[in-house]
Amino acid sequence: MSRQSAKTKASIHEAFVELVFSKRYDEIRMTDIAAVANVGRSTLYQHYPDKDAILLANMDWVLNGLLQTTDGPSAENQVTTVLDHIWQHRPQARRLLFGTTGEKLEAALAGAVARKLHQDRPDALPAVFTANQVAAAVFSALRTWLRGGGVVFTFEPCEWPLPDIIGPDRAPVTAPVAAVRLRSR
Repeated sequence: MSRQSAKTKASIHEAFVELVFSKRYDEIRMTDIAAVANVGRSTLYQHYPDKDAILLANMDWVLNGLLQTTDGPSAENQVTTVLDHIWQHRPQARRLLFGTTGEKLEAALAGAVARKLHQDRPDALPAVFTANQVAAAVFSALRTWLRGGGVVFTFEPCEWPLPDIIGPDRAPVTAPVAAVRLRSR
């Protein structure tokens, strides 16, 4: 990526962040983002097809960190870094993890989990149902945590049953997951 392209993307990301915290997501238009970023609409569309793509690009590192819960307890450090960031930026996290943006981020996490499950077990049946459950569980825990403030995350190893994935021997498959459990402080 050229230096100019990187600079343009950075301007778009900064403009998006400014707008997402000052307007409702549904009210933000691509023309608003282009104006605040001081780039032309055609330039904006060269980089991103829509505002959802900008949202996901801005939240990519958070989603990747949350995806690490599927790696089991060995991913505790990476996930803890993301959780610490979310906790330190609670007001912004509440704005992003609830409502329309939260639904879009949860769906993106579910898609990433499904791709990872398929990558880890390509001979298995599609894992959409399980991926949706994993993403919903992670986002439900995050939302509860952000609402109450009096809970912390702990990592406990467990096997997540994958009822819609059947292994080559036709036996149900389980996957290691770092169970992100809420407990009182």
